[in-house]
Amino acid sequence: MPVANLNTYRTVGLRVQSSAFASQGQATMLENAVLQKVQQSCSFTQVTHAGSTPADVVLDLNITNTGRGGSGWIKNQNEATIDTLLVLSDGQSGELLGTARIHGSSSGMIINNSVPENEAIDAVAKSVAELLAKSGCFGPRVAKAEPAPTPDPPATGSGATPDDAKRHDAEQLNEQGKEKLRGADIAGALAAFQQANTLVPDARYEYNVCLAYEAQEKWSNAIEACKQARAMKPEARLVAKIDHRLELLKNR
Repeated sequence: MPVANLNTYRTVGLRVQSSAFASQGQATMLENAVLQKVQQSCSFTQVTHAGSTPADVVLDLNITNTGRGGSGWIKNQNEATIDTLLVLSDGQSGELLGTARIHGSSSGMIINNSVPENEAIDAVAKSVAELLAKSGCFGPRVAKAEPAPTPDPPATGSGATPDDAKRHDAEQLNEQGKEKLRGADIAGALAAFQQANTLVPDARYEYNVCLAYEAQEKWSNAIEACKQARAMKPEARLVAKIDHRLELLKNR
């Protein structure tokens, strides 16, 4: 299934890290494999490591678990598995675009002294490229209808009101939630988004609650949160995002 609508994005920055007991070498190998597959499969004008140059969309891929031997009663030590969490963000506004869990495994057969982990890494990279292709990464790039709006900064100092202080704290919680989600701390991200929305009810925060539930693959919770966000009468641009997300979730 698609994870977002990517046909308006032209450049991508990729960042791969590990929250599991995986070596940095595996993360580096996965990053290089994903770069190669996405460059081959998509029509982005540039696909680079995140941070090297500004990018329209940032792709965070976190290794959440690795294993050997499979999960069944009969163990096969030639079978390697890698579980990852993919998080897409708008590179300009920082808004979350979508999430997906991606699992990769080797065939369980050793051919020409191949390393099972390398085969699992290649399987994840292939799945990432296929997911982005379904999300509109190929074909001519489409111009954005309008630039992403920049939220007004919360007031600070002696002129700030109690409501301004609440908004400031809510925005901080929302940003913390985004970073936690990008780092595969889904439970922490969900809690931060919910706290932000409790402090200052906002469709943007509730939409991120929806995405956090999506990352947990709790589809009914995600649908309910997205419906709640839509009921909060957000701006038209966010309504379009919510409707697109609901369509994707209902087809899971």
